[in-house]
Amino acid sequence: MNLPSNDYNNILAHLKERIRGARQRAALKVNAELLSVYWDVGNTILEQQKDKGWGAKVIDQLSIDLRMEFTDMKGFSVRNLKYMRAFAEAYPDFTIVQQGAAQLQNTIPNEFVQGELAQLGNNPQHTIVQGVLAQLSWYHHITLLDKVKEKEIRLFYIQETVQNGWSRDVMVHQIEGRLHERKGKISSNFANTIAPEQSELVQQLFKDPYKFEFIYLGKEAKERDLEDALTNQLKNFLLELGQYFSFMGRQYKLVLGEKEYFFDLLFYHTRLKRYIVIDLKIDEFKPEYKGKMEFYLNLADEHLKQENDEKSIGLILCKTKDGLVVEYALRDSTKPIGIAEYKINELLPENIRGELPSIEELEAEIEKEYEELKTPGQKRFEALKEKLGSLKGNEIKQIATTLILFEIFDKSLMPLFQSLLNRMDNFKEMFVSTKYYWQGKNHQHEIENIEDLPEAWKDEAFLKSKYNFSFLYQLNGFIKAGTETFDSDFEINYRVDTYWYGISLTIDHNYTPIIKKLYHEQFTKEDIEKITDLAFNKVMDDIEKQIDKINKKL
Repeated sequence: MNLPSNDYNNILAHLKERIRGARQRAALKVNAELLSVYWDVGNTILEQQKDKGWGAKVIDQLSIDLRMEFTDMKGFSVRNLKYMRAFAEAYPDFTIVQQGAAQLQNTIPNEFVQGELAQLGNNPQHTIVQGVLAQLSWYHHITLLDKVKEKEIRLFYIQETVQNGWSRDVMVHQIEGRLHERKGKISSNFANTIAPEQSELVQQLFKDPYKFEFIYLGKEAKERDLEDALTNQLKNFLLELGQYFSFMGRQYKLVLGEKEYFFDLLFYHTRLKRYIVIDLKIDEFKPEYKGKMEFYLNLADEHLKQENDEKSIGLILCKTKDGLVVEYALRDSTKPIGIAEYKINELLPENIRGELPSIEELEAEIEKEYEELKTPGQKRFEALKEKLGSLKGNEIKQIATTLILFEIFDKSLMPLFQSLLNRMDNFKEMFVSTKYYWQGKNHQHEIENIEDLPEAWKDEAFLKSKYNFSFLYQLNGFIKAGTETFDSDFEINYRVDTYWYGISLTIDHNYTPIIKKLYHEQFTKEDIEKITDLAFNKVMDDIEKQIDKINKKL
């Protein structure tokens, strides 16, 4: 059958969409079933504690019995059973699974928040609430139960996580940034300049204040410095702005007559279908900033806005603002403008600034030191600086943090472990059995299934173990050796230093790293192949040595 290329491409695109949809529905159904089981277990514990006075020892025994019965299932630890109890207590009317898969599919929310937070809190059995609960993973739920105690606020973050597709780490970042206190709080005139059916929606897309704590600026910084810092950290900037903001450019040029005008930052919101013009100010808001923004919005609507686009929106970001001044400035404006503050990290902490010498004292001391150092020691120091300039190698840009360790795990360690397991499959038919597992420092937190590794890795109780972490693979009982049967094994050690991380393959108690990386670097394909080849060759060496020994005895 020969199809025209366009017809085939259309059919292929249609089938791909059908398959993706089916997979998504299947994943949602499986997740909902799992949550329902966990809720049933937790609710049973609650009922028995209330009716029969179950205590902690009963939960311990229940954990043992469930794990013995369901050896192929993970998640029945004492700690997880207590989370199930907390889950059932937090959502006493969780009945999403009984609604059926078709209804579950229809509960997926639109791009924007459906309903007021107060409605969610006051009506926990509402379909949309049940729908979003079932769309979050168990790992998201236990994190929310730990970090957010107020029910209404927890529902807010549940809705936001589903709506924006946040990972657990991004969700934690938003919780720690107290998004619920900032979202929709921007000073604006949207109610008067945007159609009523959209004005509240637009209001909720903006925040006040914006938290740019990922950048550092000194007291003498200018607006261009702020612009440089934000665009250099564009990923974090976009995360703080929110979903559907598409970056169009910085110092975006438009020409009017013979003059050129430049927007500090230009974005396009793909759901609102509006251009967002951002003007950065390093000082307090002034009324004249509003007039300049109105001019910019006229330019944007005239030169950028297409037939299907809505009118552009202006966002003025200032270091501080007076609410009354903002109110008066926006009162008669016909252009949709929002005005918000931003928070950044200062170059030096407040608690040590007063302890530092003044500029005059520093200048006097430097002059004094300069005179004293006109010696052979100074010449040696200058020579050292020149030699340092010729040093080859990457510069240290980051140190170990929890988020960086998570990224290394996802992008470097998991691909490495998967590569090792795939390669070791070559030996399975030679041995009676194989075993592999991961363990933390002092042989604690042993994990025997790669599917359980991501959740364990990001468990806060497991954090310290990640600084000395091992992967062990054992091949037991070489079949062809008969009574001279033997085992083979290897151990991969992951080490975290203050400035670098590395991997070593333990041979004869040698823990020297094979590969060392700085924290802004990830393993390459070649790195993974190198480590995998070394482990593979180590096992082959063991087998060959043992076979030679056996042959000599015969």
